Amino acid sequence: MKDDHSNTPPPESLSRRNFLKFTGAAAATVSVGAAAGAGFQLGRDPDSYVGWGRTEEGKDMFFDRTPFVVDYPPTFRVVGTIERPEWASHLFNRTGCFRDAFISGWTPDMGIETFPDVRIREYYKDIPDRFDEMLRAFRENDIREQNIERIRDQLAIGWAYDAAHEKAAYGTHKHPVNFPIKPEGPPEVADYYFVDKERKKLEFKSPTHASELIKTMAHQFGASLVGITGVHEEFIFKNMMRGVDSWGDEIPKHWKSIVVIGIPMNWDPMYSAIGYSTSYDAYHKCRLAIGKLQIFLGELGYASRCQVPGNDYEMTIPPLGVMAGLGEASRNGTLMTPELGTNVRLAALVTEIDLEIDMPVDLGMQHFCRDCKICATSCPSGSISLSDDPDTVIRGFKRYDFNQDSCYRMWQSGPTPGAMGCRACISVCPYTRKNNWIHTIVREADPRDKTGLTRKALLAMQHNMFYYPEAEAYHGDWNGGHLASYHQPPKWMRTENYFTVDKTWQYDGNGEGF
Repeated sequence: MKDDHSNTPPPESLSRRNFLKFTGAAAATVSVGAAAGAGFQLGRDPDSYVGWGRTEEGKDMFFDRTPFVVDYPPTFRVVGTIERPEWASHLFNRTGCFRDAFISGWTPDMGIETFPDVRIREYYKDIPDRFDEMLRAFRENDIREQNIERIRDQLAIGWAYDAAHEKAAYGTHKHPVNFPIKPEGPPEVADYYFVDKERKKLEFKSPTHASELIKTMAHQFGASLVGITGVHEEFIFKNMMRGVDSWGDEIPKHWKSIVVIGIPMNWDPMYSAIGYSTSYDAYHKCRLAIGKLQIFLGELGYASRCQVPGNDYEMTIPPLGVMAGLGEASRNGTLMTPELGTNVRLAALVTEIDLEIDMPVDLGMQHFCRDCKICATSCPSGSISLSDDPDTVIRGFKRYDFNQDSCYRMWQSGPTPGAMGCRACISVCPYTRKNNWIHTIVREADPRDKTGLTRKALLAMQHNMFYYPEAEAYHGDWNGGHLASYHQPPKWMRTENYFTVDKTWQYDGNGEGF
């Protein structure tokens, strides 16, 4: 069992070797502190190497996970009977159901007990306050729509940037984009869409060879991070299967392995969440990369099925990324990786190939999250737990509580036409940093420092030397905020630099200094 990063040995127990390790870690911490100013400037440099760009040979995965491999993820602490997620566990299943209910004539004053879909009634039975949060999300969306046009001058480039990625990925109502293809028919048919059954299937030399080729091709198609895991049924939705009208809880017998890829959002707009960034820039890249990989495997004779953002899934991807060794689960429920922090969007491909799987890792991130809490204190909707330790049980796993419904409420009140996504918790995460020498020191030192000194020194600097807007300031003025952002928007997203507009706004966020 690995040492607990949070336990510092008492001074009297230090051997000469431990003393040298201890003083070495302290010296490294001092060096990191002295370099904080340089690191801040490097983080603002748009020319910094940003975590993608050398993907053809997989060089984006530059952190060696081998020394940190474990049998089971430390952030997946089992405390009860493990249950699979239900249909209503999927946020977008719920939101779509609410829209259908409103269209059919249901109104909130009728009460939750009259809601048309029993799955929604059952989901919210023990958490009625979150049902109210979802209703509030739709009310706040109406208020947002009445207000956003008057702030268009400020956010016009951000809006256009978002639309360019979203419509490239999904098309429009008149011209929808169907890539990757949506499954039609049962999985035994739909998953073989690209397979020519008249052609001989190429046999891999071994699972190792198969995994090596698939990872190489995933990078060739644009993936920054790639990991492989098995089909863990605890993360496969029940009663959900695209392509068929109804489905039980069975898992297709030909599903053998899952390839998980990760791609970061463009860094500078992401730091400038909420009004300037978009998840769709990475969503589009994920869809292209995993869709091409599906076609590639089909040409070789193998069945597969894409799992792509934003809503084309039969499984929940972040925990599969953890199982595939890409990183650990963070306080806000997202995947946190050593290369990209939480700035990673995920897609997956489930295939019939028996692949060599990757093992989970213990990088000490859970100890970092325990002490940090910056995402929780910065969350505009208060959706992230501030507890020192995981404080709720989700389907048998001890996890930090996260309120999906209030998070969605913030999305629905955002200052963009689509109003989807906030990303403040991702932008403020100390692990979410561009790859430069200061990030390299931290990434390599913290997992190896059993004393916790590196972590504590870094967090002290992060809390005391960097400016964070108040959580409420991220909202639009119709909700009591002023469209604050963690970093000020990059120059290419500032409307006044390119268009004749009356600049009536100020930027609230990290700018030229601390």
